[in-house]
Amino acid sequence: MSEIIDLKRRSFLKGSAAAAAGAGLASTSAFALSAYEDAESAKEKKEKEIKNATYTPTFCGMCVNMCGFIARNVDGKITKLDPNPLFTKSRNFACARGNAGIAAAYDPDRLKGPMIRVGKRGEGKFKQVSWEEAYEFIRKKLSKILDEEKDNRSTIAFGAGAGAEEPMFATFKDGIGSNNFVDHFTTCFAPAFIANKLTYGSWGSADFEKTKYVLMLGANRTEAIVTPDTLDLFRKTHNRGTKIVYIDVRYTNTAAQADEFIPIKPGTDAALMLAMIHETINKGYHKTPYKAEYLSKYADGLAELEDYFTNGEGAKYTPEWAEKITEIPADTIRRLTKEFSDAAEKYKGAANCYRSRKSTWYFQDFEFRRAQAIFNALHGCVNRPGGVLLNRGLKAEKYEYEDFPIYDNAKPRIDLALLPKGEYPLINPGKGSWQIFRNTVLDINTKWKKGEKLPENAYPVRGMFIYRENPIQSVPGRELTEKMFDTMDLVVVIDILPNDTAMYADVILPDTVYLERTSPLKSFGTLREPMIGARWATSKPLYDTKPLYYIMKELSEKVEKDLAAITFKHTWDADELEVELPKDFNLAKYLTDDFEIDEDKLRADIKDEKLIKAILEWAGEDNLDISTFKLSLAYEKTPEEFNEEVMKEIYGEKAAHILKEYGVYWPGIEKAIEEGIIDEHLKVFRKDVPGKNDLIYELYKKYCTLPEDYCIVPKKGKFIKFALKNIAGQKFKNPITGETDVVTDMPKWRDSMFEEPKKGQVRLVIGRHGYFTQSSHPNNYLLLDLMNYNYIWINDELAKELGVKFKDEVELINRQGQKVRGKVYPTKRIRKDTIFVATGLGSQSKLFTLGYDNGVSQAQIAEDHVDPFIGASSMNETFVKIRKV
Repeated sequence: MSEIIDLKRRSFLKGSAAAAAGAGLASTSAFALSAYEDAESAKEKKEKEIKNATYTPTFCGMCVNMCGFIARNVDGKITKLDPNPLFTKSRNFACARGNAGIAAAYDPDRLKGPMIRVGKRGEGKFKQVSWEEAYEFIRKKLSKILDEEKDNRSTIAFGAGAGAEEPMFATFKDGIGSNNFVDHFTTCFAPAFIANKLTYGSWGSADFEKTKYVLMLGANRTEAIVTPDTLDLFRKTHNRGTKIVYIDVRYTNTAAQADEFIPIKPGTDAALMLAMIHETINKGYHKTPYKAEYLSKYADGLAELEDYFTNGEGAKYTPEWAEKITEIPADTIRRLTKEFSDAAEKYKGAANCYRSRKSTWYFQDFEFRRAQAIFNALHGCVNRPGGVLLNRGLKAEKYEYEDFPIYDNAKPRIDLALLPKGEYPLINPGKGSWQIFRNTVLDINTKWKKGEKLPENAYPVRGMFIYRENPIQSVPGRELTEKMFDTMDLVVVIDILPNDTAMYADVILPDTVYLERTSPLKSFGTLREPMIGARWATSKPLYDTKPLYYIMKELSEKVEKDLAAITFKHTWDADELEVELPKDFNLAKYLTDDFEIDEDKLRADIKDEKLIKAILEWAGEDNLDISTFKLSLAYEKTPEEFNEEVMKEIYGEKAAHILKEYGVYWPGIEKAIEEGIIDEHLKVFRKDVPGKNDLIYELYKKYCTLPEDYCIVPKKGKFIKFALKNIAGQKFKNPITGETDVVTDMPKWRDSMFEEPKKGQVRLVIGRHGYFTQSSHPNNYLLLDLMNYNYIWINDELAKELGVKFKDEVELINRQGQKVRGKVYPTKRIRKDTIFVATGLGSQSKLFTLGYDNGVSQAQIAEDHVDPFIGASSMNETFVKIRKV
């Protein structure tokens, strides 16, 4: 790998010199064409390329939005990505990050083949090996660990990023039988998801296309995640009479595009929302005709909510009370509440207090998001056009397998098993918390390695498979994550690039970029136009890389017999079977490829008939049913076969053909194609189709055969729950005071869970940027050309006091002793007690040519805090001192 780096660094210089020399040669009179001839030659070449190219539909893999593309392949190389106009979810739109998918495919630092670590973890020293060598290394390590842990399958953990392939990775996890799985849930959107799910049964999505009033709290849509629904929000907004109010701790591009910007003190959003609910209740805004009818039909607990905000704890949450906490004037709070209320009543729920995507900010995030959900519901905006949609998609199967055996020796997930009583009452039982998982594993593994006695229910987590997730660079407390991996015996990373987490791997398996693979189809139901999308391979995989499907299938085939034998050995009951199993017996030796026992081979080695009978009995259908241990059965169908089968079974052969040819299906798309608005070769709008910009919104409405209100989920009864009695009374620990508190049925503000910066400190606020998906693209040269550094936003007055100016370097030191250096951007657009850093940069992987040590790593400086309800990251509860370097 070091050769790749050296070559890359030199090639930048050599390539630049060669290009300059070539340009000089072409400009001399002896060699240059005339300007006209040169242009004509280029034009003819381009037209020939376009004519002879192949065009394949896919959907983007650069972020979770997954917009539709048509990839142009010229002589085996992807040269252009065009938006897919029939992929109505993405509005014929391609953002900078999506277009930069080409750079991901042709990144010179891209992983080119399997590698095994030869140096210390984190050093970045690996040797290139064959796939067989890599699989064999994993097989031996995995078998040894599981045998030593007596078939506790949970000793192997799994982590994955979001994407269309995640079900295939989860299938492998289920096949292994582990209960330990973590993903980006608690570092991204857990508080908003759980709060909305508990209140009205769905995370929900904003219907920006139809909304008339939008209240956004810190949701920086024009910078942080520029997606098609961002276009819905800002395109023609004023023409349809929509008002956008943006509230944040800094003046962003979203603030500039909004009708009104209101600054707020960091960490006080919950207080604002509680005051707006108080104003609604006490002014009777929820009793207007439309809302009264809506609430009587769909809301449960309204009387309790009214009592809480008039006679109970909520009675004190007045606008004046909130003004002292948020620094937003009470009159402004009253006006915003009235404006929102009027819009919701007039347009029958077409208003939205947007819940945002990333919501792992503060200790009180869950209460804030719960109050948001109640506010939307109180004004009749849930499951309404222009309000909060409940995400109704089209029927489609997932790529999953349900016939794996139950592993009796697999222990419960480690973070929940050792969770202290009275803490984190709402932690997700399937995904846990990244930080709690990491800290627990680090603690237990350290004790285990020292030979100390482990607490009850504890066990070491000795291995981990990571698929397209970079926790070292995305989870707060980078050093702790590195130490956790250092305590493990087997770390396998499956990725495209040699990122920070890959530096701590024992084995790196190179995945293909999304343009080189076919993925299982996906049903999209997050906007008004539900559809099914498919990602088809647009080019052959480069280098010695493989799509995840083949990695999981081949790895399953490699390990399945050994793992079946381990379960057989450690579940053998000598008392029940009335015979001892020989210590050196290995069932794998006698399993055929069809997972049947070769009795002839068994009898040739064993002469004890009683033992033979017991072996066959224990492996039989009435006991272990050893045939179910063939993990690779889960991957019998390729993604291509799966997609075709699902579409034919549910929607018919023609629909399957359309999905294959155009990468998308929705009822009625057949007519849109038949009417000839799409170029059959290029798969985009024909050049002579008028009004393309308007057509992207009219296309689905014109041709789709679903009812116009399909996006509104049919509901019977009161699906909205204002009083969450099912969680009331559960205990949690205050993260600041350490005292025990209880969850209440109504949202509550706690002064004891809010901190101000002490003298010499500022609060660090962390946010996303639309060019970078968390920590996935720090080496992408096209994106770095747009944003090459994540400067530290600092108030200009504070910068003067510290004696720093633009691009000066400072050191940030948090309260836990972590330090990071970065360059500053002094500005009036942020509060004096707050600094801001965007995520995505600051990688410490030495195998990155462009991304290494470029920018500020949020994982390195964010303090290791989680909220006390869910265990989600509280990244903005970080306070730092600033030192000029």
